[in-house]
Amino acid sequence: MPIIFSPLTLFFSAVLMGLAQHSLGMGYLAWFSLVPFIFVLNRINEIKHYVLVGFIWGFTYYLIVIFWWANNIGTTPLIGMISMICAVLYCTLNLIFICLLIKILKYFFCEKWYWYFPFLWVSVEYIRNMDLLTGGPWTSLANTQLDFLTLIQNAEIMGIYGISFWIVLINILIYNYLLYPYKENLVKFIIIFMLPWLTGKFLQERLVMDDYKSLDVAIVQPNIHLSQKWKKNAVRENIQLLLGESKSAIDSNVDLIVWPETATSGYILQGNDYYLNLILKSLKNSKLISGIPYFSNDGVSRKYFNSAALMDSNGVRDIYHKIKLVPMAEHVPLSRYFPKLNQLNLGQGDFTGGLEHTIMNVDSVQCATLICFESTLPSLNRDFVNAGAEVLIYVVNDGWYETPPQPQQHSKQVIFRAIENRRPVLRCANTGISMFVDPIGNISHELQLNEKGLLQATIMPQSIITFYTRYGDIFAQLNIIVLLLILLVSFIRKR
Repeated sequence: MPIIFSPLTLFFSAVLMGLAQHSLGMGYLAWFSLVPFIFVLNRINEIKHYVLVGFIWGFTYYLIVIFWWANNIGTTPLIGMISMICAVLYCTLNLIFICLLIKILKYFFCEKWYWYFPFLWVSVEYIRNMDLLTGGPWTSLANTQLDFLTLIQNAEIMGIYGISFWIVLINILIYNYLLYPYKENLVKFIIIFMLPWLTGKFLQERLVMDDYKSLDVAIVQPNIHLSQKWKKNAVRENIQLLLGESKSAIDSNVDLIVWPETATSGYILQGNDYYLNLILKSLKNSKLISGIPYFSNDGVSRKYFNSAALMDSNGVRDIYHKIKLVPMAEHVPLSRYFPKLNQLNLGQGDFTGGLEHTIMNVDSVQCATLICFESTLPSLNRDFVNAGAEVLIYVVNDGWYETPPQPQQHSKQVIFRAIENRRPVLRCANTGISMFVDPIGNISHELQLNEKGLLQATIMPQSIITFYTRYGDIFAQLNIIVLLLILLVSFIRKR
């Protein structure tokens, strides 16, 4: 079939995969949506066609997945649209790179190149996710499978990249069967399709939970609009709203109350003792973890941090400064090395990244409190668990996006963090979506987008160390090694 007929096929393939990324209950589309893409890749030969194929598929896919970027209410519609298009184009380079590498694979393996496609995809996905300009793992194929709880239990061993590998392999098996519709190829497909469901069931049933201690926790979702949050002289009003929503939890002596990212909106630890004391006197026997703005002076300049603090009626016990900042929202990438980049004014913040993996002690329970975007980063969360965290807490403000799908995409990724490390997860968001997630990935309590309310539950801290916690993304790293060895051996043989 001539290349001129390929764009519609590529568009169809990318649309299916893009839809699978949204919270529409259509994750199953990922199981076959790459098949048309593979057919097109198999029939092209020229470099310009690989670039074109990568561009069409990548641009369509990323546009469908992150179109919401343009709806950020923190900037103008024009800048929002421009930044979204730039993000989509930047991410599309990833697919162009994959397609160019496929040309190399086809050079060495003319007819059977596609069997190495899963190794290639996972290798590139893993390397790409180290670059936070692409949003890290936000668009990973693994996220399409978050509705299939039994399947994704395998993240305890292989992380998200094992799920991505399986998705690509299933598409390859379907493609291979369409080329060679033999019984043995159908059997291969059925076995490999069913295998992770069986291992996932096994991993789930063999899990033995710690039950020697518990923690009574309440999450407050105040649903404060950003125009109200940052309104002049609104600090007192915002704090009183948060305290009002927390009153029933305080009266019932819960161990810990959690408020969302930048909940206080004012610098209550720097000169606003009145507001700090107002909070501390209200806590009674409960402790509070709250997102706060924070700054420090080093004698030369002032540094601003996006932070979270643990406090009780006697004062502030711990402070965590967000380590991984959102590019072009909280800082300008590389500005630490090239300070003049800070002169760019695109409406972004000017925060400094933290350095410490702070663990907060709440009644002898070790809690990691990460902030917003950090919930999407598997390796960072693993670092906190290895530092001793028994509970993962995320304080979030997705109020920049008032409608789906950004809040849904963001919130559901914490299910992977719970499974990877077998830790209970508390997600506290300003406007939603707040939730409790158990170490198996079940969402036990949830407050939807743009709702105000309080969630209260008893959680069981966990100290077990999973394979993923201990060894990290070794599966993805092995994919890179296997791919490089394959290419090296093939190159030597060609010579």
